[in-house]
Amino acid sequence: MKPQYERVTIPDGCSVRVYHRQLAQIPFEWHHHPEYELTLTMNSRGRRFIGDHIADYSGDDLVLVPPDMPHTWASTEPIDADAPQVAIVVWFSGDWARRMADCCPEFASLRTLLRRAAPG
Repeated sequence: MKPQYERVTIPDGCSVRVYHRQLAQIPFEWHHHPEYELTLTMNSRGRRFIGDHIADYSGDDLVLVPPDMPHTWASTEPIDADAPQVAIVVWFSGDWARRMADCCPEFASLRTLLRRAAPG
């Protein structure tokens, strides 16, 4: 299955884009984009697909997806049936993260994290 291209727009004057989704179910939406994606999934159980890796997830699941890596989540059920499933997604460019690492010694380890995230 060919992943859909997702156009992520980061507003002028901003460094990142944040998207807070609250859903009854997290749908399978196989896609890719040139930005890094940091996704925190909460109150959800299901399967996560990142490149050629497939794994079950549940509870609080935090994943860093590298640029242009096809990925999606597909939930099977909420953990708490009375609350929505939540996905908080943060998109950012690798250039922005590297500039942060260059100017702030506290973020120097970002370079290693981005390098380790490259294969998915």
